[in-house]
Amino acid sequence: MKSIQNAASSLFIVAVAVLSLISILGVWDFFNKDVIVKSFQTLGLLAVVAIVVMVAGRFVGRGPESGVSVALPHPIFKTIRVITLGILIVSAVLLAFLGICSIWDIITEKEILYKSLSSLGILAFSAFVIVMTCLEREDSPLLKRNGKTSSGGIIGIILLAYVLFVIFGISN
Repeated sequence: MKSIQNAASSLFIVAVAVLSLISILGVWDFFNKDVIVKSFQTLGLLAVVAIVVMVAGRFVGRGPESGVSVALPHPIFKTIRVITLGILIVSAVLLAFLGICSIWDIITEKEILYKSLSSLGILAFSAFVIVMTCLEREDSPLLKRNGKTSSGGIIGIILLAYVLFVIFGISN
């Protein structure tokens, strides 16, 4: 079951990266608005399916365990997490910088500002989703509550962030 979960997570990470690139290109008018909306809808569907596979996999094969075996996480997820954390940090810093430049009227061209903020928002959100996926695959204690996975909390946070991003990201 671990291999199916790892494959689903890997496919999800690749899909997030590709759809994020399509969305960013759509913001900069390489694609029309319809492509952006469909990319977000596809990303949402893939997120739900990947979450269901990852969470359901935790309950498959749970029976009396005769021996203690520790399953080591696949090392690629740590590498991906470290890279996307860097992207997330850079995106957040650039978002803050552009916000400050906008507040002080250093950047006056609103269309470029909105496109830049939307692109960085898409990048930051995608990096956040990928980091959460990698942490889940690494069986991180950050995602656990009293020794149990708080999958409801994870799903709730990801879906809330997705809904907020779609509402505020597409309107610009």
